[in-house]
Amino acid sequence: MKRCIALCLAALAAAGALTACGGEPREEGILATASGMEPEAVALSVDGRDVPAWQALYWLAYTCDYLAAGYDGGAVRWEDTVDGADLETCAREQAVRNAALYATVENWAEDFGCSLTEEDRTAGKQEWAARAAQYGGEDAYLAELARMGLDRDRAETLSRDYYLYRHLYDLFRTEGSSLYPETEDLETFAREQGYLTVDHIWISTAAADPADADAVAACRARAEEAFSKLNGSADPANDFAVLAATYSDETDRDQHPDGYTFALGDGTLPDTCEEAASALEEGQWSGVVEAGDGFYLLFRRSTDLDAVAPDYFDAMLQAAADSAEVSLTRAFSELDVSRFYERLTEARAELAEAG
Repeated sequence: MKRCIALCLAALAAAGALTACGGEPREEGILATASGMEPEAVALSVDGRDVPAWQALYWLAYTCDYLAAGYDGGAVRWEDTVDGADLETCAREQAVRNAALYATVENWAEDFGCSLTEEDRTAGKQEWAARAAQYGGEDAYLAELARMGLDRDRAETLSRDYYLYRHLYDLFRTEGSSLYPETEDLETFAREQGYLTVDHIWISTAAADPADADAVAACRARAEEAFSKLNGSADPANDFAVLAATYSDETDRDQHPDGYTFALGDGTLPDTCEEAASALEEGQWSGVVEAGDGFYLLFRRSTDLDAVAPDYFDAMLQAAADSAEVSLTRAFSELDVSRFYERLTEARAELAEAG
C-alpha cells in the first residue's frame, strides 16, 4: 500500500496556513463555473457529515486530471471502460471515494478526540510560506491554487485533515489508547498482505561488462565467499550484518541496518529475490541468488510489525471510508463529468490568459 493515504493527505498539507481568513469575500471559482453548482451546496454526505460541492468537485477535477495524463494531448476518451464501467462513472466514484476518506478522517478525529493544535497552526504557516516561495511568491501560489479550484481558505480546509490524520496515527501508536491495535491483528494483516522483513547482501554487476565473463564471475565469487562465511558462522543472524558491511554494495545500508520490510510484489527487491525470500523461514538465509543487477544473499528476519503498522492503519481507515454510508445529492450524481472537465479546461485556459 505504501501509505497511499498519508501521501494523498500530505499532498495538500502545505496548501493552507491553518489560520482564519476573516470575512474576506469569496469568489465562486472555476469549479463552480465548470459545474454550475453552488460551491457551498452539499454534494454528498458521509456517515452524516456533509461534503460541500467545491470539495467534491476538487476531487473530481483531480481524478479527471489523472485520467487525462494517460492520453496523448490530454483528450480523455470517456467511452473507454475500466472493469465494465465508463470513465465518467469511474471518475465520479473515485472522487466520492477521496471525499469519503477526508470525511472519515474528520469523523474519526471527532470520535477519538483529536483536534488541531497550536503546533499544527505554526507548521501550517511555515508550510504555506515555503510553498509560496517555491512558486515565486504568494500571488503566484494563489494563482496555482485558483487553477485547482481552490482559494486559501478552501485549501486550508483540506490541509487540516493531514494534521488530524497525524494525530489519529499518533493515537494508534500509543499503547493503551482506543485505537491501539492488537498484536494478533497486525500479525494477521502482515501475513495476509504478504509482508516480509528481509536483509540482503548485494554484489552489484553494474560496473561489469555483461560480455566480460571473468568480471561477472568475479562478482559471483565474491557473493559465494560471503555465503561460505555465513554458513560457517556461529551466529548468522548477527554476522549477516557484519558481512554486509564488508561485502554489500549498498550505499544507504545505514538507513535500514536490519533489512527491508515490504509486501511481496511491491518492487522492493527483484522478482527472483522475492521468490527466494518467500521460500525462507524466519531465521533462514538463501544461497547466492542471481538478479539482473547482481548477486544477492538474503536473510529472512522476523516480520517487523512496527514497519507494518502504518500500512495497517491506512487499511483500517480506508476500510472505514469504503464502508461508510454515502449519500449523493441529485446535482452531483447527475453531473455530466465529460462536460464538466471540458468547461474546467476552458476556464483554466482563460485564467492562464488573464494571468
